[in-house]
Amino acid sequence: METSLELALRAGNPLIWLSSPEEDRSVPRVQAVVEKLKYAAFEWDCISGFKQLSGGTLRQPGDGQCTNVDQALNAAGEYKQHRAVFLFKDVQPLARRMEQQPEYVALCRRLNAVYHALKKSGNAVVFLSCTPVMPAELTDVLALVEADLPDHAERLAIVTGWLRSHSEEFPCEIDEEEIHRLVSTAAGMTSRQIQSAMAMSVVKRKGLFAEAVDDVLDEKVKAVKASEVLEFVPLEQTFDNIGGLAGIKDWLRKRSLAFGRAAAEYRLRPPKGVVLVGPPGTGKSLLAKAAASGLQMALVRFDVGKVQGPLVGQSEERMRMALALAEILAPVVMWMDEIDKGFAGVRGPSGDSGTTQRNFGQFLSWMQERPKPVFILATANSIRDLPPEFLRKGRFDEIFFVDLPTFAERAAILDVLLRKYGRDPTSLISDSLVNRLDRFSGAEIEHIIRDGMYEAFYDDQRALTGQDLETAAGRIVPLADQRRDEIEEMRRWGKANARPAS
Repeated sequence: METSLELALRAGNPLIWLSSPEEDRSVPRVQAVVEKLKYAAFEWDCISGFKQLSGGTLRQPGDGQCTNVDQALNAAGEYKQHRAVFLFKDVQPLARRMEQQPEYVALCRRLNAVYHALKKSGNAVVFLSCTPVMPAELTDVLALVEADLPDHAERLAIVTGWLRSHSEEFPCEIDEEEIHRLVSTAAGMTSRQIQSAMAMSVVKRKGLFAEAVDDVLDEKVKAVKASEVLEFVPLEQTFDNIGGLAGIKDWLRKRSLAFGRAAAEYRLRPPKGVVLVGPPGTGKSLLAKAAASGLQMALVRFDVGKVQGPLVGQSEERMRMALALAEILAPVVMWMDEIDKGFAGVRGPSGDSGTTQRNFGQFLSWMQERPKPVFILATANSIRDLPPEFLRKGRFDEIFFVDLPTFAERAAILDVLLRKYGRDPTSLISDSLVNRLDRFSGAEIEHIIRDGMYEAFYDDQRALTGQDLETAAGRIVPLADQRRDEIEEMRRWGKANARPAS
């Protein structure tokens, strides 16, 4: 951050938007840059007004409390006693509150006037904000500087400093290796979040032990929940829970080792992700859940539909936050279910002032350039409406087509599902039943098993029979027959354009 801020000031930018979630950590860093460039420094907030940060005794801007933001900006623009930088807090929430009011127009006009006044005097105003989303009306006069979160060395200093200050207050049985694991786990957290997580662990466990690493991870999970766009998915599925799909299972197993140190030494880059395309009910979502277990990584679901927000700039900010959180959690599998619906209409006319296209463009750039190992597993019933730049090599490694199950796969699906429901498959699966289930999806096969169990339970709770399953199958018309033309066209496309998942 210091380098970017120094460059922005040396370049003569009079209005700078400093994005940082850590106010306490940012103020001294701004102060250090300002002192290096020999500016006077003043801090402003809506309660106390101006306060001098730099040494010496200088006249306060506005000669008073100046707690009104419009008056404070005017005072900063008129200040000429010394070359100065004014660090303004609270402006982003004040601007958001004013956004639908006439005062917002006046604030924007004041900032434009201050821009020209500061340009003449050589002074600068730095707005400290928790997000990089600037007022849309002012993006041409604001220079954006983004503060970085603590790196490994800073996190180590935060943890060891906290331990020195508090270790005598509680039992502390955490060795050096566990401290480094804790520091690595805390990647992407602010200084306050790290210290708070350690304090919570001490309270929870009556001391600081190796389990503090898990407690820090729990705090990161809470941050994901707060984002509203990402959610953690429990790792309850494995490849053993899925019948068939041997092709993609083998592909994923071979790439499960590509995220470790040995792969890096081999100059092997981690895989970026896959798209699973196919008719509904063929196991795409189930496979996404099992893939995380196969890759030995955590699983988060990215709900693109929840990105859209009612306020100007909110959708873009939610997208940016979701992608930043994914990198914080890396290595991680990011599951994007029904991506064809999430980015529906991105190629056509937009009724949301271009928000969908901007979010899509932001997502494409991130997919191409992301430095962290985030494996994207996207599912879709059809990718016809997605632009080709989304699917090209470099963003995804492969497009797999998940077809209706073959004879062998239907038998395997029956075996897995019957065991799931506590039944012996050997007495229930027959060639006749498997043939009867031709063109049925995995989801439809599971429905048939449940339907047969209802009938057997109603009939004096007797044992489930193969005839029950065949009778249940006769009551269902599979989707592949209901929408024959559509499904067959999808299958033709998959066979011609994608890699078979089976």
